[in-house]
Amino acid sequence: MTRSDQELTALADKVFQPSSLEPLEQVTALAERAPIAHELATLAFKDKNKTAWRLIQNGIFELPMFKVTSGLSVDGRRRPFFRGDLVSAGIRDIVWNVEEQNVPQLTPPRPMVGEEAAIFIEEQFRTRSVQHHPMFKYLAETKMTDNQQRAAVLAYMNSVMVRIRTVHRSIMLVQLPMEFHDCIKLAVLVVDELGGGVLDKAHAQQTANDIKKWGETVDWHAPVENVEMRAMLNWNLRTVTHPDSLWAFTGIFSVEWNSYLELRAALLALRERGIGDDKMEVLVSHGEGAPYDKDKHAFTVRQELGRRIETPADCAQVYSGIAYHQGLYHTFFDGEFAKLRRSVEAAT
Repeated sequence: MTRSDQELTALADKVFQPSSLEPLEQVTALAERAPIAHELATLAFKDKNKTAWRLIQNGIFELPMFKVTSGLSVDGRRRPFFRGDLVSAGIRDIVWNVEEQNVPQLTPPRPMVGEEAAIFIEEQFRTRSVQHHPMFKYLAETKMTDNQQRAAVLAYMNSVMVRIRTVHRSIMLVQLPMEFHDCIKLAVLVVDELGGGVLDKAHAQQTANDIKKWGETVDWHAPVENVEMRAMLNWNLRTVTHPDSLWAFTGIFSVEWNSYLELRAALLALRERGIGDDKMEVLVSHGEGAPYDKDKHAFTVRQELGRRIETPADCAQVYSGIAYHQGLYHTFFDGEFAKLRRSVEAAT
């Protein structure tokens, strides 16, 4: 059955309508909304309906759950975190299950497990990463006035800020489905993101400080309006909180490796322009070092991923997962590049 955009909007309004219900009422509400959510998700991810996809991504992002802010909620007190309530949790799982079922399945060139599989995944991620995006060539080589250069740096840093202020939470969230000894191995990532308890060393605060050096102040609660960015952040949240620990680790692998490869590309591009490291400390923190970051966090995650790939089917799952993640990342990045160019062109 073909549905009009108006009908799809009406379905989304019903699925994602705000509710403040008691638990028993939530069960009833979820039962009523579940088949509609499934239909809308099927149209979005299986049938590739662009309107349904946009409505789904915006709806999921606005559910009462983990937010891309400092953690402050609307009323200043309630912290729904990533579960929210039975209705929102159920809708997310229904939608995300449909999305996961429609992730394009890729087959590695040969059966691989363990470290061999991890090496292959690393190679694939490097190939697919936005480190190769034309934005970095633009940042490195385009002739700009001082004002245009400032506009370019601020446009990029503000884009980073939206994502980096939640990276440490993603790392913490991924540990939920892991066993105790596995959590210990990743604890260093959390500690590092939070600056070891020193505010100005925390990576999100470093980003805010760098932006301040260029003459702007960060709004820690600025809304995310770009639907492509919302889609990428939604999928990050889906993977790192996935009950399947291999899916969860695939998510944290993608988050950690994006942080390293993207910010290294930005670091090298801005160094080529002659910008000093003191004006982009967050890029130095994440992007210094080759072939791995100086703290070896990306390498640590890759090693841990290899230990979790026990069968060729596991390898295919991770391969498909990182490819899908990077597809979302590139789509969102195209929009960020266009926005950055507009900022440069508008600067005088």
